Amino acid sequence: MADKRDVAVEAESVEKEVDFKEISVDEALDILKASHKGLTADEAKKRLEEYGPNKLPEEVRNPILVYLGYMWNPLSWAMEAAAILAIALLDYADFALIVALLLTNATISYVEESNADKAIKALTSALAPKAKALRDGQLLTIEASELVPGDVIMVRLGDIVPADIKLLGEEDETPLQVDQAALTGESLPVKKGKGDVAFSGSTIKQGERHAVVYATGLQTFFGRAAALLGQADQVANIQKVMTKIGAVCLITIGVWAVIELGVQFGHYNHACKGGVGMCPTLTNLLVIIVGGIPIAMPTVLAVTLALGAYNLAKEGAIVSRMSAVEEMAGMDILCSDKTGTLTLNKLTVDISNVYPCGEHTIEDVLCYGAKSANIVTEEPIDMVLHNSYAGKDTLWNDHKLNKFIPFNPTDKYTIAYVQENASGNIERVMKGAPQVVVRNAWNRDEIEEECNKKIVEYAGRGFRALGIAKALGDGPATGDIKWEMIGLVPLFDPPRHDTKETIERCLAMGIHVKMITGDQLLIGKETARQLGMGQNMFTTEVLLKAKAGTELVAGTASVEELVEHADGFAEVFPEHKFMIVKILQGLHHVCGMTGDGVNDAPALKKADVGVAVAGATDAARGAADIVLTEAGLSTIVTAVIGARKIFQRMTTYARYTVAMTFRICFTFGLLTVIYDWYFITLLIVLLAVFNDGAMIALSKDKVTPSPVPNRWNLFSIFIQGIIYGLFLTLSTWVLFYTATHKNFFENNIGMFSLNYRTPVLTSWCDQRIADYFPQYVSQANQPGSFCLVYPTQDECAGYTTTTLPANQPSLVDQCIAEQKWFRQSMVRNLIYAQVSISGQALVFVVRTIGWSLMARAGTATYLAFVFAQLASTLLALFGFNGYDVPPGSQSVENSQFTVLSSGGNNPFFQRNVAPLAGTEAEFTASSIGCTYYVVVAWIWSIIWYFGLDPLKWMMAYFMNEDGIRQGSIWDTAFFRQGQRIGASIGAGVTKHPEMQRASVHRVSVSSALGRNSLSRSSAPQVQVGGAFSGGIPGVGGSMVPSPAMLERASMVSRMVPHFGGSRTGD
Repeated sequence: MADKRDVAVEAESVEKEVDFKEISVDEALDILKASHKGLTADEAKKRLEEYGPNKLPEEVRNPILVYLGYMWNPLSWAMEAAAILAIALLDYADFALIVALLLTNATISYVEESNADKAIKALTSALAPKAKALRDGQLLTIEASELVPGDVIMVRLGDIVPADIKLLGEEDETPLQVDQAALTGESLPVKKGKGDVAFSGSTIKQGERHAVVYATGLQTFFGRAAALLGQADQVANIQKVMTKIGAVCLITIGVWAVIELGVQFGHYNHACKGGVGMCPTLTNLLVIIVGGIPIAMPTVLAVTLALGAYNLAKEGAIVSRMSAVEEMAGMDILCSDKTGTLTLNKLTVDISNVYPCGEHTIEDVLCYGAKSANIVTEEPIDMVLHNSYAGKDTLWNDHKLNKFIPFNPTDKYTIAYVQENASGNIERVMKGAPQVVVRNAWNRDEIEEECNKKIVEYAGRGFRALGIAKALGDGPATGDIKWEMIGLVPLFDPPRHDTKETIERCLAMGIHVKMITGDQLLIGKETARQLGMGQNMFTTEVLLKAKAGTELVAGTASVEELVEHADGFAEVFPEHKFMIVKILQGLHHVCGMTGDGVNDAPALKKADVGVAVAGATDAARGAADIVLTEAGLSTIVTAVIGARKIFQRMTTYARYTVAMTFRICFTFGLLTVIYDWYFITLLIVLLAVFNDGAMIALSKDKVTPSPVPNRWNLFSIFIQGIIYGLFLTLSTWVLFYTATHKNFFENNIGMFSLNYRTPVLTSWCDQRIADYFPQYVSQANQPGSFCLVYPTQDECAGYTTTTLPANQPSLVDQCIAEQKWFRQSMVRNLIYAQVSISGQALVFVVRTIGWSLMARAGTATYLAFVFAQLASTLLALFGFNGYDVPPGSQSVENSQFTVLSSGGNNPFFQRNVAPLAGTEAEFTASSIGCTYYVVVAWIWSIIWYFGLDPLKWMMAYFMNEDGIRQGSIWDTAFFRQGQRIGASIGAGVTKHPEMQRASVHRVSVSSALGRNSLSRSSAPQVQVGGAFSGGIPGVGGSMVPSPAMLERASMVSRMVPHFGGSRTGD
């Protein structure tokens, strides 16, 4: 039989909206099927299953798909195409290395992002709140995420309300003071009594109450507001930059690939057959593809950002979106919320502006203000008056508060009955609305005019004013009382101690700070005055009229101009903040936004850089890109400086990688089409491993931050990349031509020759045959005579010394083929060493505008260069013993002519397998150690290195970056040597405000590089019940809570039963 206390449901439940603010406590308990005793554990468990946890749904990502995502982008596709081509050609070694390179990049990226995610989750878990709930009649501490509708909880001073609640208790209980600034932007706490509602995310400033939970998770006002944050379609700026760089690199590779294939098959008539090593032309194509792709670019930039973010975290700035670091470097406007961000969100007496009446002093006003305070209730205004008096610590040793009449909206004052312990005398002290207190003074006619002037002055400066008066004796609160006016007290929310300095530093760094506040215009202007900010501020009424085009501010032609030139806006709602940020972004500004409340979350998410200050709400932290853990805004300046350093490192790598793409493509493309000369893919892969891998050291390079916001100037980067690339291509071509077409090194230094021109080789072969095979000299030029030296070759089977095969090469032809292949194999190692050394050395040039040898780089950069080039030098010195080996069907064993021009053997070539003359194997790109020619590579690279700095200065001069033409080359080269290129001439960086707006084009492109950590999460990271989550999948749009939304904040869709009985036994 059912218990009589159970609620009997007569009819079916009906779903409708219930406004819990308007219904009574009993009605709320009826709807929630709850009582003052709370829920049982079993009932709470059932409701948890029904309603779900008190948090927003978390976005869960499959780690395998995340990992594979790093290999799903155009640059990786090109590498994957190269891998497929390698395996199709049965080139297993190159296939393995290319795949290993792909996996290494993906692994580094995955690990770096995982570490960043772990840091954010660690921060989240440390912030997870608890709640005190009545379960089975016992007050238990539980996770806030376990709360369900119908739970009865206790909230007290200092608690953050964990869910939407309706307060219980008695009518005459001391009301709660609830700070809703994070939700509504209200500066002062709101009093809440029995039957009132409080929203999740607000803070209890005073009192203690039981309350019933009526909404959790998505149903709370917090949850619905957070849901409206929705999905952001913004693409990180660094993604756009990498997409464009990658696109240029891929186009360059594609053009050269087409040229190579056309020339090699069309002009040189190369053959291509199936089998290992049977199609060297396609194998050579891998050189362009693998060498030209900046495959390490996403990894290098991600590591640079990750290490930079780690350093920022140590300074008190947690980065939740890696690309925000790069965007912070370019931030030129910072929109800042006032309450709690620029100010302390704490009422304070402006002692210097206290107005004493009559013969009273400021000390008297402060003393009587302290006496008027009832500190037991910890009401904010009472506490600030009490704490502003210097003698507060001993005040109540000498006095006693006998009685206190609280504030009510009718009388608009409070009265404290204070007794002096020594004499027993009692005074009544009144405080309240200044006009009311003045009207109660006995000498009102004498003081009213001056007091009103002061009150108006206070109002004009945005102060909230209080009047203080006293009366002798213990008597009634009203009636014929001689109230003596003591004075007027101005109250204000003071700026943080470091805010003014922070704003000054921002202005010095080229960042314009705009105040965006929900407070009144006069309050905003007064705060701006105290902080040294501009006071060209407007209300949202002006903003909306300008947007509608009905009324424009004098001197402005549009709402965009108004927003751009204004120093701030007052009386704004969240949708206005969002609109302001959007307008500024439309003007090509990189816009930052600071805030701490739920009402700041939309603009934080929309901004290029959203910064949640210390103590911010969970919604603000979730929407922000950077979360400050230290109080004050000074951390923002530190973060900007750190971001600009990171930006310098990224632009250094960008210039390097673009130049290397052009250099690799043009160098090996030209050598192939002009000289029909192939390079070994293995060395190119190793070049990418050593040189690009060493570029990770740039993440710790020693740089100087730019004094102004940074912007990517890709036109400059591409122009410089082409010129640097062509210069280095020229250096390699001259070395190649000198070594292979001239006898410079042989005649002037006495080195063995690498000249493989046919006349030179013919002469050498004639002499070699005469010296070692004199018996065959007469037949050396006869077709098939190579069989005289290689009788065991399959091609020579069945033939004798007198009947040679007419379709086989002569002995001279075979000698030329072997010697040409042998010398070219050593040339490849020489060219590899020179390309590697000169290429990585370019980093030291592009990182500074001054003379690179005098601008000290980071220790890690030097060490990376040394280790990478030591490895490259050893590879060039020893080679790979003739790998790639010419295919067996087109090669000869025990080659007789693979010796140095001087006659000796190469100590690093023991294989003695050479290509058969007249076959495609002659073009097999093999590697044989170039011995002491590595010294030539070093000396050659050093000589040409000295031409890079003058080339850089000429480019800077002709492009006139940062007005460099106004200075002298000498000054540029030596007196500005310590400045980095991004901080001095802006090579690759546009800095002048007009140039910034002209050079940046906001385009909507998808990520071409698969960098998950660089983009904004598709769902907002918000928190309810103490756990960050991924927002609400599938909910689009942006959070634009209007006044109407605030009016409906306490309304919840609920299945409301028709009750036939009543609750009893509560």
